[in-house]
Amino acid sequence: MSETVETQQDPLSTLLRQLNFRAEVFFRAEYCGRWAVDTSGSNQVPFHLVAHGEGWLHGDNSPPRRLLPGHLVVFPHDASHLLAASETAPDPLVVNQGPPDRIDQPATRLICGYFKFDRQAAAPLLAGLPPTLLLNLADVPHSGARDLVYLWMREAAEDRLGGDVAVDRLAELVFIEMLRIEADAGRLAGVFSALGDARLGPILAAIHQNPGASHSIEEMAAASSLSESAFAQRFKKAVGMTPGQYVKHWRLQTAAQALRESRRSMGDIAASVGYESEVAFRKAFSAHFGNSPGRYRREAQSLGHQ
Repeated sequence: MSETVETQQDPLSTLLRQLNFRAEVFFRAEYCGRWAVDTSGSNQVPFHLVAHGEGWLHGDNSPPRRLLPGHLVVFPHDASHLLAASETAPDPLVVNQGPPDRIDQPATRLICGYFKFDRQAAAPLLAGLPPTLLLNLADVPHSGARDLVYLWMREAAEDRLGGDVAVDRLAELVFIEMLRIEADAGRLAGVFSALGDARLGPILAAIHQNPGASHSIEEMAAASSLSESAFAQRFKKAVGMTPGQYVKHWRLQTAAQALRESRRSMGDIAASVGYESEVAFRKAFSAHFGNSPGRYRREAQSLGHQ
């Protein structure tokens, strides 16, 4: 365990790679007059950036909030929301109507999309985020973060070769920068917060990189330089799961990814995530997902070929 921990680098990057993190900007548009946009209900992480003009954010349990240029709003739990032209609730008939073909008055330019994860695997990670994240460029302490958002807005406004991919990649960088800002301000909880904990971060990184290792409570506590009880309490408080529960969660999510994306044998996958027998793996997988690993693989690969 200790050797594995010592070789870890940047646990957040390791985790985001394994969660298949990516961004998809699905439209860049200008609105004027009466308009409203609702992108909730996707089971992803919707976001909106106001690049020009202004809009109003309407949520279920909060008063309308004015959004100005450089405001980025993100919904980690896919909370119900509307982005609209005015402080008053919009007419349902205008929600998600396409932008006008012709703009002849002051307009609001939006960049909208989704941050995507392997949603079930990311659940403990996203649980540490609030219902809404708001980045206001006026409050960003680092000029590099502001420059990154301005570059994103400029790229989105231009029609250049490779622009769609560039806009998506810049969105990913902005999200990572947003997490850094929230972490520095102490506003993150759960796995995101624990990754920055000097005692817990290396342990989590080792679990993510090598789920098949033993990861016994004794080894993890020793690697953290804490007693077993102190380590278990600190881990549970930070992550929301016991160390054993999180190890099991990550092992089975890693196995599920292998079932979806490879043709490796069931025994090979079971051994790679720390199960001594295929029978034990099948039992644990079925209890966790409500589906046998064989059926899970068939259904997942069938959907992938459609």
